[in-house]
Amino acid sequence: MTDIKVAVIGVGNVGTTFVQGVDYYRSGKNTVGLWHQKVAGLKPANVKVVAAFDIDPAKVGKNLSQVAGVSTKEYQDMKDSKITVNPGIMAEGNGKIERPVKASPAEFAKELEKSGAQVVLNLISSGMDRTSLEYARATLAARASFVNATPSKVAQNPALAKKFAVRRLVLAGDDLLSQFGGTAVHKGMIDFMVERGVHVKKSYQLDVGGSAETKNTMNEHIRMLKRDMKTDSIGMEAPYKFESVAGTTEYTDFLGDSRNSYYWMSSEGFLGSNIVMDLTLRTSDGANAGNVLLDVVRAASAKKVTASKASEVISAYGFKSPSKQFKIREAYSNFVDMFA
Repeated sequence: MTDIKVAVIGVGNVGTTFVQGVDYYRSGKNTVGLWHQKVAGLKPANVKVVAAFDIDPAKVGKNLSQVAGVSTKEYQDMKDSKITVNPGIMAEGNGKIERPVKASPAEFAKELEKSGAQVVLNLISSGMDRTSLEYARATLAARASFVNATPSKVAQNPALAKKFAVRRLVLAGDDLLSQFGGTAVHKGMIDFMVERGVHVKKSYQLDVGGSAETKNTMNEHIRMLKRDMKTDSIGMEAPYKFESVAGTTEYTDFLGDSRNSYYWMSSEGFLGSNIVMDLTLRTSDGANAGNVLLDVVRAASAKKVTASKASEVISAYGFKSPSKQFKIREAYSNFVDMFA
């Protein structure tokens, strides 16, 4: 079976962890931690990273394997990848990076076509909405599928989605739902409580992390955008309305790639008796994204599914804010039925 050629935009924490994961699981010797060994008939060994893009001068022009060992925890001792990090698009200012190395959308599309990439992962920082749209349009021009892991409304753009569907390309997103992250666990707990006949009254989720993305989320506009996305996603798990708030609350540098999520859920049981839960979850942001990205990349390459239907099912499975929302169990079931 032929390789799925993937391009990674943004070689930060999540991007470099994904690259290490692809390298680690390629041999098939160790499957511990791997969620799905096959998706759409494809194994991790079928996934091949062929291009990488960034705007950070500390990364552009360097070997991808070299950058992967610096940008995040080194899970896998990677050999020379033979991939050089190329300049990326930047459509708005980014004061966090001095002297960014930029490429035009046309230059990006040309490099993408040259690499032969079939699926493009957009893993850039939150808040760069115009940049994400430019990446999506340039990817469309290069005739590749696009996966938007950021909160920017890309997959939810009807006009853009239609253009991808016409070219039989997948457009999936928006805002990645990690495998066992804060939102997924919160959704799962609400679903379980409802199934057990417990009436949910109130819930909140507080996230504290130390990654660059968490730091970026401290911007008030981005913080509120992600809070609204998370809260809406969680609220749909119950067939009635209840008070709920979820979002990133603090950046703590010494946590690094780690994220601590704190949950409080108040509900009523038999005769109105109180049932209250306090939970704490500790995870690693980069690794928590890896399995979902690996699944999405393989699903986006499925041959026997229409692009528009694949986009809908993939988005509901792997993202907090898809164009069409499903409850977490239904989204997972639809994904397995279509791609397992």
